[in-house]
Amino acid sequence: MANPLQDALNAVQARVKSMSGTLALLLGLSIGAAVIASQFTQDDVTLHYIVFGTAGLLLFWWWFLSWRMGNRWLMDMQNLFLKNQMIPFSFPRFKGSMPWNVSTRREKLLATVAGEYRRLADQAKTSNQTLEKYVGTSVTEKASQKALNSELGGELRKVYVLFSDLRGFTHMTEQIKPEETVEILNKMFTGMEEVITQGGGDINKYIGDAIMAFFRRPYGNEGEAAKMVLRTAQRMQDKFEILNQSFKVAYSQPLNIGLGVGVTAGEAIMGNLGSVNRMEFTLIGDTVNMASRLCGVAKHGQVLVNEEMAKAAGDFFELSPLPPMKIKGKEEMQTPYLVHGERLVKI
Repeated sequence: MANPLQDALNAVQARVKSMSGTLALLLGLSIGAAVIASQFTQDDVTLHYIVFGTAGLLLFWWWFLSWRMGNRWLMDMQNLFLKNQMIPFSFPRFKGSMPWNVSTRREKLLATVAGEYRRLADQAKTSNQTLEKYVGTSVTEKASQKALNSELGGELRKVYVLFSDLRGFTHMTEQIKPEETVEILNKMFTGMEEVITQGGGDINKYIGDAIMAFFRRPYGNEGEAAKMVLRTAQRMQDKFEILNQSFKVAYSQPLNIGLGVGVTAGEAIMGNLGSVNRMEFTLIGDTVNMASRLCGVAKHGQVLVNEEMAKAAGDFFELSPLPPMKIKGKEEMQTPYLVHGERLVKI
């Protein structure tokens, strides 16, 4: 793909080189004229005049062409920066420069470009930090790059998907003030985010009172990664219990809420979904749906996993199968596994 900025720089360099050729020609003609003139005179005084005259002429040509080259470089660079929007619209345009102010104007132009670059860099940094609050730090670069290219679609990835959801949330909203509901959710989300990110996960989205997060799933031996995911899920329950103690006494009505967590291991499509004007970086697929369903089944304090997750983490955690149940979207009966706790010794 052509780079217009590089093409413009090449054009400036070509002009400077062409003027350098002109300078070399004039220098050669001056020296040649002096040599020819010296052949027709034997007078030392006249010869001295020829030498000094030639030196003066060469200095004049050097000074004149240096000014012309500097002025041409200044104007070409100004046009280049204007064309690529590298200087603000309010910057005063140079129409030409005299020999004594070429360098001053050149420094002013370059300083303006440097200032504009710093402003845009700071603006990009601020935008990037804002984006990280919505999509997460590790997702920001890839998501923003695809969004800039308006790329819809995704890739099949091995992942662990985690859903958490409050129990008794609807009843809670009927009892307390709306602003208290918002405060409770923000405190809960902040605490859960801290636990999830420390465990190596990324929060994909908040859905009402629910959290959808995912973890990278390695190929091959995945025991340690699976252990970290379930350890994170249990730490979320521990964190919620601490928060819940304050929730029960800090608001206008005593609260009775809980937290259920569902975790699955499998494959999901990860990428941008939506339209070219509005898109969302997310995950879709049966693994995501199953995690949501298990979360919906889990009671307060429980962590439920699918069979594939149970196999991956079975050496590190005590798990027990629950009675097979009908899961929405599944034709066959599904067997969730309840996570009891981490084993003291790996089996």
